[in-house]
This record gives sequence, C-alpha cells and structure tokens, in this order.
Amino acid sequence: MSSDLQIGLSGILAAQRALLVTAHNISNANTKGYTRQSTIMAARLPFATNAGTIGQGVEIVKIIRHKDEYINSRLRDISSSLGSASVQSQYLRELETVFNETSEASLNNALASFFTGIDDLSQYTENMSSRTALFEKANTLTDSFHRIHEELDQMKIFVKQSIESKISEVNTLSESIAKINQEISVFHVQGVDPNDLLDKREALLQDLGRLVNITVTSQNNGMVNVSTPGGTLVSGTSFVNMVSEVDDSGEIEIVNSKNKKAKYTFSAGEIKGLQDFYNETVVRYKDKLDTMAFGLMKEVNKIHSEGVGLSGGFTSLLSTNAVSSDTAMLNAAGLDIAPSSGDMYITVINKSTGEVTKNIISVDVSTDSLVDLQTALNGVANISASIADNKLRILADSGYQFNFSYALDPNPGNLGTSTASVSGIYTGQVNDVYTFTALGAGTIGSTVGLQVEVRNSSGNVIATLNVGSDYIPGNTLNLGNGVSLALSGGTIAAGDTFSLDVVHDSDTTDVLAALGINTFFHGTDASNIMVNTDIAEDVSLIAASIGEVGNNTNALRLAALQYDTGAIENTTFADYLHQIAASLGEEASNASRSEESFTALETSVRNRRDEISGVSTDEELVNLVRFQQAYQASAKYISIVDGLVQSLLTSIG
Repeated sequence: MSSDLQIGLSGILAAQRALLVTAHNISNANTKGYTRQSTIMAARLPFATNAGTIGQGVEIVKIIRHKDEYINSRLRDISSSLGSASVQSQYLRELETVFNETSEASLNNALASFFTGIDDLSQYTENMSSRTALFEKANTLTDSFHRIHEELDQMKIFVKQSIESKISEVNTLSESIAKINQEISVFHVQGVDPNDLLDKREALLQDLGRLVNITVTSQNNGMVNVSTPGGTLVSGTSFVNMVSEVDDSGEIEIVNSKNKKAKYTFSAGEIKGLQDFYNETVVRYKDKLDTMAFGLMKEVNKIHSEGVGLSGGFTSLLSTNAVSSDTAMLNAAGLDIAPSSGDMYITVINKSTGEVTKNIISVDVSTDSLVDLQTALNGVANISASIADNKLRILADSGYQFNFSYALDPNPGNLGTSTASVSGIYTGQVNDVYTFTALGAGTIGSTVGLQVEVRNSSGNVIATLNVGSDYIPGNTLNLGNGVSLALSGGTIAAGDTFSLDVVHDSDTTDVLAALGINTFFHGTDASNIMVNTDIAEDVSLIAASIGEVGNNTNALRLAALQYDTGAIENTTFADYLHQIAASLGEEASNASRSEESFTALETSVRNRRDEISGVSTDEELVNLVRFQQAYQASAKYISIVDGLVQSLLTSIG
C-alpha cells in the first residue's frame, strides 16, 4: 500500500510544483527581462515484478527557461545601434536649436543686418549716426558668433558629463554581471539551472548592450565573458573599470582605469554616439562657424584696410596682430591670414598743399620679414616705421597723412605747360600704369589735330585723345575703365609725357589685413571676433571712402561682399550659413530616420522574443486549471487508497 500512496503523493507534489512555476510566471508577467519557465515531467523508475514493471508515479525532471540565445544576442546588437542613433538624433536636434536660423536672433539675420548697415553708410558716409548704427550692428553680429560658439562649448561639457555618467553605468553593470556569474557558478556545480539569476544576468547584458556594443561568450561553468572592441569588460568573476580622458588633440577617449594605454573603440551604443558627437559633430560645426567668422573678418579687413575714414588719412597706425618674430619670413611668421608676394601702395598726402605721392613697396613673403617691411616703409618720404612687441607702427611726419587707398592721384603731373587732372574710380581688374605721351607739338585746345596717346604698362594703346582745336581745355576725356582726364590750356611738345598709377588692389600682398593695419574686425575665429577697439572708440575711422571725404567707394565694395559668390568656399556668406543649416538639418533627419528604423527593428525582435520567452496570462491560467485538476485527481486517488486501507484493517481487526 505504501507504493500506492507514493504514486499518489508524487502526483500531488508534481502538480503542486507545476502550480508554483505557473504562479511564478503569472506574477512576473510584467517583469522586465523575465523568461517564461515550464516544468518537464517524466515517469519515475518502475518497480519490476514477475508480471512486468509497475509504475511508481511521476517526478519533475527539470524547470526550463524558454529562450533563444540568437534572438537575445540579436536584441543586444540592435539595442547598441539604437542607442547610438537615439543619442545622435537627440543632440542633433538640440544643435539645430543652437543655430536656429528661423529665429529673429539668428546669425543669418545678424549678418543681413550688418550688410544693411553698410548699405546705409554708403548713402550717408559723413553721417555719424549711420556709422554708429553700423558699429552696433557689427557688435550684434560678433555677439551672435560668440553666443553660438559658447553654446557649442557648453554642449561639449554636457556631452562629456553624460559620457562619464554612462561609463559609470557600464562599470556598475560589469560588476553586477561578475557577481551574478559567481552565484550562477555555485548552482552550476550542483547541476541546477538558476533560472531567475540567468534572467537577471540577461537583463543586465541587455542594459549593457544599450550603452556599448558587446560580445558575450559562455563558459562551461555557467559563467559568461563580456568583451567589446579594445578589451574585456567581464571575465568570469572579474571585471574592468573604464574611465574617460581628453587626449592632446581634444578628443575624448575611453580607457582602462588601470592601464590608460588600453583604449576602447566602440562601434555602436550610446557612449559611441556621444563620443562621435563630442569628437566629430560639434567639432565639425565649430570649424564651419570659425571658417565663417574668419572668412568674414578676412574679406572685410582686406577691403577696409585700403580705405579711409572721415579724416582722409592717418598720422599714426599700429598693427593689431603680432608676428612670431620680427625677423621671421612673413609667410612663416605665425599670421592667421597668409600674406603673399606682391605690391603694396602707400599714399602720402601733404596736408597744406594737397599734394599726393603714391609709393609702391614690393614684398616677397618668402624672403622679407617685418624688419624688411619696416626698412622699406622708412624709405618712403615723410613717414617712418618702428617695431614694438613684434607689432608694426607707422607714423607720418608733421603736416602729412598717409593711407593705403587705391584712389587715383587727382594731380598726376604736367604735360608740357598744361596741368593734368584725373578723376573717376579705376575699374580695371589688374594694377597698371598709364603713360600719357604728346604725339605732336602745339597749344591745347587750339592746334588742329593735336593728340595725346595713352598706353598701359604692356605698351598697348588704351586711348588716343584729341586735345586740339576741337577740345575745350578743362573738359573731361574718358579713357575707359572708369578713368577720366582733363588738361588745362598750355603748350606741349612731341614726346612730353607723364605717368599715372591705376590701382585695382592697393595691397595685393594682404599684408595689411594679416598684420591688422586699419582693419575693421579683430580676432581669429568665432570665439573672439570683435570690432577693432580704435573703431569702437571713434566710428569716424570706419573706412567708407578711398579718397576725399564723402566718397563712398569703399563702402560700396564692402556692401558688395554680401553678394560675392567667391567670398567663402566659392559661395556667399549667407549661402554658406544656409549650407550649414541645411547640412545640420539633413544630418538630424538621417539620425531621426535611423532611430525610427532601429526602434521598429528592436520592436520586431522583441516581439519575437516575447513569443518565445514572454508570459501569456491566458495560457498560464489554462495551465493552472490543468495542474489543479491533476492535483485533485492525485488527492482523490490517495483518498481512495486510504479508504481501501481502512476497510482492510477493519475486516482484519
């Protein structure tokens, strides 16, 4: 009879334990990372008799987890890709708000307002309110550069902090996995699968996979090793701590806390996304912003340095940019704007007589230093140059002014006894010298057929002017390229001649802009661009003219920069800004699409995992009824056996 009771008891115990497993499933139906469990039952070893074997009931052989290691591995990989994509998408959207080209305070609006201020000045060059307005608009523009640059720096600080926080998470997860490995190995020695511990470890691995891409390998003792490109994170019961460092190039890198030479290079995960944003994305857009600021400074300064303010010239100028050494060659003197070999015109004006003298200084940047430039300037009459703290100072003698204007010399000389007067703005594309030669002898305005020939420096005839009986002395004669000539009455002889410098660019070397002489802006990039302090103190120094007061030629040249398609990287400044915004928008859109794609893929794989490993409460309720009925049947069987025993004992007793 004891065997009969054992069979019934085995049925009760098996059903009871199966009910416990089912109840465990139901209670963890919403637990993250939980894997559905079920019982495997088998008949106990039978009892052998002469008639054959008699069964001894049932036993639970194993409680199994319904899992698919491939799906779990695939889910970790997708989570890593989603982690990097989601981080990139988030921070790129924030980066869009930094540039925010649609707002009133955008850099694009500040740039447009700056050029509007130049347009206004070109109409009222002597108006101090127009000059002050331009100065304020320029300050707004530089402030916009500073704001964006500071916000980009601030974003890098936040990203660095986020990287450090997530590295701390990785270290905590690695330590937890190592501890669970130890606990699992104890059960493994006993031949038992600790299902809940395995679920807990898998959940930790999924969390770790979101942060960094990992490879998981199993050991025979039930433990796992976790590795990532660059090294191992977990090996059995040991783990590695990571730290972040900023290297000499300014990039953030992840290294082993004990061996700083061991660098981790991730291909996916949130930390990878943050690293890429810190090391590449922010740097790329800061470089674009700096390129924009530097390009604007360079082009504005090149034009501004060749102009003059309301005074028409200068008695003293000090460069704002220092060379690395006053004896270093100019092309290797540490100047942000690279000068080139060419000619620089310096005009000296006698303030009492109005006499203008144009002087050409030839510069070879590969052989000339700042000292050589000083020497050349000292060779120009009525000015002197000196060097202090590797900066150049130019002084005019008392009663004189100087400038670097390309304005035409209004009084270039005489032709015989006739005085020549020049007017207009030279529009040619190269610097040149026009030579005027009398082709015959006679009296200006009287002699029939009297002519003056004009040739350029190449010997080509530019114009042949009729100055004989059909010419009224003092009338203007057009030479072309914006230059006009007038001759007073007087006599000339064949061969009488004078020359006129016609200048398109009075500084083909860009030395003025490189040294910061008579420039509008000062600085090197978006972080420090500013209006020169001299202009900030005296807006009359804004060089709107190239000659006499009221001339607006230089202001028009500055205004034309707004539409110059070669101003910066073969486009206009505004279009360059639009390209930055468009590039950022496209990059953010691509990141968002990647995030959506990986989210959908993760959802699909997670659904497949849930089909295998997830808990269905409906199915578990069916199991409850099934195991309840098995329990009741076994209990009924024991009751019947107990009744038979009692009847037998009664009949015997």
